[in-house]
Amino acid sequence: MITVRVTVVDDKISSLTVSGHAGYDVKGKDLVCAAVSGITFGLLNAADVLLSSARCTVLDNRIEISIDDPDERTELVMRTGLIQLKTVEESDPVFIKVKMEV
Repeated sequence: MITVRVTVVDDKISSLTVSGHAGYDVKGKDLVCAAVSGITFGLLNAADVLLSSARCTVLDNRIEISIDDPDERTELVMRTGLIQLKTVEESDPVFIKVKMEV
């Protein structure tokens, strides 16, 4: 299962971590993993280019985006990615879980 952990501080996203594997299909044919990877790498690239306070980390089977000082701009970028990830969760809740930590 893919796990998305979102930390919210003062109603703004301060971090988002994506880890795991969906297990929808074999590696290379897993459509859920492909969707999540596309969204997550797009969000990572947007955060890296557009948000000076973002710290982006790519590890083996884990992507982390941390925001040092969340503001309206960072919130717009991060919420856009979160909405997309939640859309995948709504379609395939057995394979991806979004967990909000307030």
